[in-house]
Amino acid sequence: MGKIRSTKRFTFTTEAKNSKGFHVRTKGIELAEYNSNPLLLWMHQRPKGERTDEILPLGNLEDIRDEGNGKMSGVPVFDDTDEFAMKIYNKVENGTIRMASAGLKPLQFVDHNGDKWLERSVLKEVSLVDIGSNSEALAVTLYNDADEVITLSEAFDTTDITPKNKDNMKLLQLSEGTVSLLKLSENANEADAHKAILNLVTLADTQKGEIDKLKQEKADIEKKLEDQLKLSEDAELVALVDKAVEDRKITADQKEDFVKLGLEPAKNILGKMKATPTVTSQLGTAAGGTDNLMKLSYDELDKSGQLITLKEQNIEGFKEKFKSKFGKEYQG
Repeated sequence: MGKIRSTKRFTFTTEAKNSKGFHVRTKGIELAEYNSNPLLLWMHQRPKGERTDEILPLGNLEDIRDEGNGKMSGVPVFDDTDEFAMKIYNKVENGTIRMASAGLKPLQFVDHNGDKWLERSVLKEVSLVDIGSNSEALAVTLYNDADEVITLSEAFDTTDITPKNKDNMKLLQLSEGTVSLLKLSENANEADAHKAILNLVTLADTQKGEIDKLKQEKADIEKKLEDQLKLSEDAELVALVDKAVEDRKITADQKEDFVKLGLEPAKNILGKMKATPTVTSQLGTAAGGTDNLMKLSYDELDKSGQLITLKEQNIEGFKEKFKSKFGKEYQG
């Protein structure tokens, strides 16, 4: 008990002129609403619960497919708990009933080369029908916003009828402000408006392209400045670490580790470290401190008690004074 799927596939709309004298644009049919509740009716009869003998929905239409040639089709699935639905199922299976029809809510009609086309519509329901006007011109039922069946003339009154190929049509739908903004004359037509809008779009695209180009140029310049700054900082860092090695703050083996720290951290650490003087610089400092003593003679140094100071601080100077005094090398 439940549902039974038909072995037949039904075309329920095509782009051929239908029995009401207009064409339906298959690509313009919106299916989202119908897919949420794909009702299959009989002859577009919608029960309202006012009579006990009303015909209820036959079931659903599944596997809806755009055939790609302007036709749309689906497979009926019947409610096998409904006696009437099963009667229709049997007639479908034995080939007695062969036609289906779309129930559409019109959104936009257009005139094209003298033919009326329903360009945009919403599929409300699909019905199996007994007779169509011909193999393609299927019966079509139209609905309004209240889901009430309406006539073709009523549909024209409530939808957009857009004439095609009439370049002299005045843009009555444009406000004065819009006409002024587009710099159109009072007698401007659709082609004039399209051209004005296209010019604005082209201008906007061009300006956008120029802005994008300037942004890229700015980004390139900033990247170059960043690279140059990095090179400058790298050079300063290497010089800083080389000087630290020269000043004997760090060893040559530690140089790479300080380079990896970066400029500011290396500068901060090395700035707190004291240089270690070399032996040569220490000797030079010591020698420089006895310059005044070297101006005195051996006897003057001995008499003033500074001879031992000279010997301790400048042994070479002491040997010189010793040789001058005694005529021989100091052997101590």
